[in-house]
Amino acid sequence: PRFSQAGLPPLAATEIVGVAATAIASLWAGMGSVYRLSAKTKRGDVSIVAKRVELPQRCSSIGDQRKKDSYDVEAAFYSRGHAERLLSAGAIVPTPLHVETSRGENVTICMTLLEGRSSHRGDSAAFVSWLPQLP
Repeated sequence: PRFSQAGLPPLAATEIVGVAATAIASLWAGMGSVYRLSAKTKRGDVSIVAKRVELPQRCSSIGDQRKKDSYDVEAAFYSRGHAERLLSAGAIVPTPLHVETSRGENVTICMTLLEGRSSHRGDSAAFVSWLPQLP
């Protein structure tokens, strides 16, 4: 994992004194969950987010196929450097730490935790006006 690139302290197994996983969201159609993983270390606490997607072998509807495809696209977004490009352009997105896929079966995405929540109605307009700045 790329902890130091994301501004997180390096973790060695010998420094970890406890780990907790908390489910914070479920995914569309019960295809998985999002977890907050918290590690208690000798130097402090570190939290990340892990999205675990368990894709069906065969989709029974067009909607399920679209959901399955969207998770594959999300994994590609993080694994092919698109998040890093947005970060370098000033966007606030999670930093990918680890992406694991087995095409058409399961997807695991570990990323930094974004704290807070926007409550501004004008955020969409601000984002759309910001988009042309991307290289």
